[in-house]
Amino acid sequence: MEPQRPFLVSLNELHDRGGWDAVFGRQAPLELEIGFGWDPFLIEAAARRPDTDFIGLEYDRQRVREFEARIGHAGLTNLRVCHGEALHAIPRLFGRGQLQRVYIHFPDPWPKKRHQKNRLLGPRFLKLLFYHLADGAELIAGTDSPEYRDFISASLFGLPEIVNPLAPHDWVDRLPGHPATKFEKIFRAQGKPVFYFLRTRGPAFAAAHDGEIAALCQRIPRRMDTMPHVVLSGPADLASLFQDFQPHQWREGNVVFKLTEAWRSARQPNLLLESLIVEDGHDEWFYLELSPKSKGLVVKVALVREVDRNELLFRFLAGVVRWLQQRQPGLAVARHNLAGFMD
Repeated sequence: MEPQRPFLVSLNELHDRGGWDAVFGRQAPLELEIGFGWDPFLIEAAARRPDTDFIGLEYDRQRVREFEARIGHAGLTNLRVCHGEALHAIPRLFGRGQLQRVYIHFPDPWPKKRHQKNRLLGPRFLKLLFYHLADGAELIAGTDSPEYRDFISASLFGLPEIVNPLAPHDWVDRLPGHPATKFEKIFRAQGKPVFYFLRTRGPAFAAAHDGEIAALCQRIPRRMDTMPHVVLSGPADLASLFQDFQPHQWREGNVVFKLTEAWRSARQPNLLLESLIVEDGHDEWFYLELSPKSKGLVVKVALVREVDRNELLFRFLAGVVRWLQQRQPGLAVARHNLAGFMD
């Protein structure tokens, strides 16, 4: 039996319980730290401020499990953790204007030029993040990298609806009242500079960006009972699909989707398609399985490798369906669980 994990909140659980008020059993201000890693900042903040509810979001599974244990040892009731990648998890975890404060402490600066497209705090992400902040709510972000400092500054400058309480300064060495994090202490001991940004959501942000971000968020499924899949009706010839397979790729904005190889599955006559999603230098590699069933051809993620269930996966499956229908025009979509991505 899977052990109970009371401090980890999954996306499905959050949906089923009706939101964060139900998870915490009360209404209280919500604050989020993105990428808590091994730092005790959130545990210390939750202990110091019991009237506020805190959430930690982290993409590294090992760090999430370790942090869960530390919450239990601390006996905290106002702190939960979620596993996921921020760009894709935040729209499913939070509603518009739900957060009062967000902390991002010393994210990876990706110093090499070819990797800089991986940086989190770009304009696209900031726009999404501030949509989920209340008017007047704060973003606190810190870095020890002068190059990343300049990147963050330029990204924030591109959103003039965001208010800078530090003006005329763009950043500061220390934020009054903000506790030093574990890595901040390490960096200062090493003689490294520290740069803190403080921004709030201004009253003009809604008119400038809310419609755009709301349209994106409406397409994202709030609950997934099964791995994303599509069922196609009509005659499916997997033998010729395998025989004639050629690598295929397409681009949607800054995302590249690829079908690289076709393999016969051990579960004949199923077919495996080696798949790759590349976004800003991050690669997600997995397999799709095409399975002929009595109800039709099922297209789903194979269990060979674990893959995040986010909107990139939904978009990928929708693109694969279009590719299949071009190859075999007799196939029609019978049903799917990809929400608006099949529109």
